[in-house]
Amino acid sequence: MAFSGKAVSLTLTENAEISVLTCSEGAELYSLFGHSGIRVRDAALNIDWVFNYGTFDFNTPHFYYKFVKGLLMYQLSVVEYNHFVQAYVRENRSILAQTLQLDRAQKQKLFVLLLENYEPENRTYLYNFLFDNCSTRIRDIVEKSVEQPVQWYLPHDGKSYWNLLDEYLFRMPWAQWGIHTILGQSGSKKAKPHEYMFLPYYLMNGFDTATADGRKIADQTATLYRALPKNAKNRWFLSPQFVFAFVSLLLVFLMQYIRSKRFLKTVAFVLLLLSGLAGALFIFLSYFTLHPITAPNFNLLWGNPLNLAALPFLFFRNMPKIVKYYLVVYMAIMIIGVPLWFFLIPAVPLASLPLFFLMIVLCLKLRAMNYQTARKSTT
Repeated sequence: MAFSGKAVSLTLTENAEISVLTCSEGAELYSLFGHSGIRVRDAALNIDWVFNYGTFDFNTPHFYYKFVKGLLMYQLSVVEYNHFVQAYVRENRSILAQTLQLDRAQKQKLFVLLLENYEPENRTYLYNFLFDNCSTRIRDIVEKSVEQPVQWYLPHDGKSYWNLLDEYLFRMPWAQWGIHTILGQSGSKKAKPHEYMFLPYYLMNGFDTATADGRKIADQTATLYRALPKNAKNRWFLSPQFVFAFVSLLLVFLMQYIRSKRFLKTVAFVLLLLSGLAGALFIFLSYFTLHPITAPNFNLLWGNPLNLAALPFLFFRNMPKIVKYYLVVYMAIMIIGVPLWFFLIPAVPLASLPLFFLMIVLCLKLRAMNYQTARKSTT
């Protein structure tokens, strides 16, 4: 929707309504945590708009690089309310509304701030999933619109960022494993109740009890659209816990009973390549991006980028001593990592434990193979 320069000077009438909209989670990963928007309705001015801080452009140059680096710019967009509702109904996502109990001056101030945010020079912002997103922007702009400090009465139950994220991630086990793996241990930090509201449903819960100058600032939550029941089931045999355990046991069994150096070297090449690439990704996300909780990442215990350097030496008749020593050190780190895992939950997922055992067995097999080769060459 395009506004003329006169839009900022619009004055809402006495009967104007402003409400916070909360949308339930969607089927895609980017919509897994739900969504928030602000609706401004004034029948006298023929206005019924939804201000949406959660918009991004897939056509952004170098989109995926910026996304991985934490440099992706989001923007405020404005759509007609009917179009907004239709989009979420098509996706079978519930829509809830809380009408803000603001006086006319506060509504006007909020409306002006929204319009100013929509000016071309203001509408884009550097998105931060935990601290600056579609929900935190609504929380902050409402606070600016109310002259008195807003009191939020969310329970202080000591949840960490991981606790908050896992309330949604359990629906997608592979996404849960992936996010736990690429993010860091600092996600175990306890969040303040005010920070809970980076999640749309916690923002809604915050408005349920929020007050300013002793009076509530939002009406009771109303349901505008209730999603139809979903039949999403997670099959246990497709979970990362089962898949990694099964594959690890299978490879250990094959390495034990297939007496072939070529087979062992092929398995070693694949496992060291994948774990090395994973380690390079962990290093990149931890120290070369702007993401807030990617370091320290103790998944580097098994995903070590130095594994990539060891790959060429797998095909030598006798591995250099430095590679032999590296395999011993790598194996020792993982042996230490198994009991250490109990202190690293949840940043090292349970599903990753079989990878520790698999890589330990691999190192033992490579050492044994190289020892036998060296012994034959001396005789």
